[in-house]
Amino acid sequence: MRVFRLLLIAAASVPLRGAAQPVAGVVLERGAGTPVPAAMVLLLDSAGTRVDRTLTDAAGRFAMKARAPGLHVIAVERIGYVDWSTDPFRLKASGRHLGIEVPFEAVTLAGLDVSGERRCQPGPTGGAGTARVWSQARKALAAEAYTREAGLYRYTLRRYRRDLDRNANNVLAERFATAKHLRAAFRSAPVEQLTTLGFVKPTDSVHHYYAPDAETLLSDAFLDTHCFGLQEGDGDRIGLAFEPLPGRRVPEIKGVLWLNAATWELERLEFLYQNLLRTSEVGTPGGEVAFTRLPNGAWIVREWAIRGPRLEQMPRGPLRRTGYTEDAGVTWAITDSAGRLILHTETASISGVVADSAGAGPPPEPVVVRVSGTGRRAVTEEDGSFLLAGLEEGRHPLEVQPPLHADWGLASPARVEAEGRRGEMTHVRLRVPTLADALAASCGGAPRPDRTTAFLGRIATPDGVPADRMTVVASWSRAAGYAAPETAAPAGPEGAGNSKWRIHRDGASVTATATTDRRGLFLLCDVPGWTRLRFTVRGPADAEPALTESFLVRAGAEAMVETLIVPAGGA
Repeated sequence: MRVFRLLLIAAASVPLRGAAQPVAGVVLERGAGTPVPAAMVLLLDSAGTRVDRTLTDAAGRFAMKARAPGLHVIAVERIGYVDWSTDPFRLKASGRHLGIEVPFEAVTLAGLDVSGERRCQPGPTGGAGTARVWSQARKALAAEAYTREAGLYRYTLRRYRRDLDRNANNVLAERFATAKHLRAAFRSAPVEQLTTLGFVKPTDSVHHYYAPDAETLLSDAFLDTHCFGLQEGDGDRIGLAFEPLPGRRVPEIKGVLWLNAATWELERLEFLYQNLLRTSEVGTPGGEVAFTRLPNGAWIVREWAIRGPRLEQMPRGPLRRTGYTEDAGVTWAITDSAGRLILHTETASISGVVADSAGAGPPPEPVVVRVSGTGRRAVTEEDGSFLLAGLEEGRHPLEVQPPLHADWGLASPARVEAEGRRGEMTHVRLRVPTLADALAASCGGAPRPDRTTAFLGRIATPDGVPADRMTVVASWSRAAGYAAPETAAPAGPEGAGNSKWRIHRDGASVTATATTDRRGLFLLCDVPGWTRLRFTVRGPADAEPALTESFLVRAGAEAMVETLIVPAGGA
């Protein structure tokens, strides 16, 4: 009896070579000036040879090293966008810091005729459509290869060995083992071995089946021995199909790289083995490799599986397939270099980037991202990125809370719903809300009436402690045409509260009275420009005012904030 066994090699990655000349900078979108995160940045020398590569962080920043001074070029690659390169620049011994602006030019499916490129053509650049799809798949594969080379993560891998029935429909037996602290969860045999000897290595008693990894699919040796074409998929998927060139005699693979046609992100690889034994009893051996993207734009193999036949020599007759053996692996958990959990197969993870209020870069100081209604929170890193791991599956409302809002007890003005999927990473982009955003939400939501302003007052003691239970009387001329809404205080984390203005009209004046809560805040919504407001503040048991002040509301301002200082005790 001949036994067929499956094999996949997990090996340590090779570190990139360092050098003395630093090359650093930031990648921004041309015109908008916003950072470009998770882009692959490549440093090329004057001969076009790659010297170093890295991924931009959430603030669009990068840092690389060159081997020597001289002319260099930087290429920027983003999945879903046209590639872009700088003009040659001279690198001095002291290094270089660059500000790179790339055009916002998306790659689309417009004009892509899938049916016209079904014929397999040598190499992935034989047809215009095939070349376009390959260029996007190549970026994800290159990012996956870089992720392993750089040793960005450590993996916990769960390996499965399953015995399947003759038609591979049912699992007859299953064994598994767990390996921790791996530098790579998935790696194949050397490219030279696969392209020369094939993807199946037979021996007297065992057959070793190999799956292609990113380096294999990117190698010139693989591209030169396979032809490529397009294949239409279901839903929003498009496939880059490949098969060995005619005349190949070694054990080979044919398959499809499936991409999301809307985002151009690489989803999975499906493949079958060819050129095996000349008998139908071999069946349909093959496998799948599934990919996923991590917070910093790195790509990893999330899971893989390889199926090979179990063949038995009959006493009087040919080989007979008794079933299949499947080797599979699932990336059970991923941690970063600091030991922080990034992804776990039994929970959901949400990663994201918080931009400043203008959307032009990271916040000037860390902000808190909260999961509303829970105690889960994350503080942004220097580049504005954050990670929430170990979440339950389902929808999670996220809020951004700047330090000032937290200190003053203001509610986040907007929530973003993020769908958490078990074993997957969800990516979101958020923006720091301004004080005007928070006040607009308390006043009924944006947009507010034209040429009006939200006026926020804060009553505090000289040492900055909020003064609660203070009576605030606001007055203005009836000629201003202003009718104050009921809302007398901005919403807090627990809700809108019950503070209301009590309105009184007397002759040419309008007065509004309210009492401050523990935050010492009061709010007048939608005040017309050039309205003069007069405020009188009394303590809980005071007959005389603690202070009286007037303010002219500036026309065109979205919000005005004034702090009124009362003596300790309110007297």
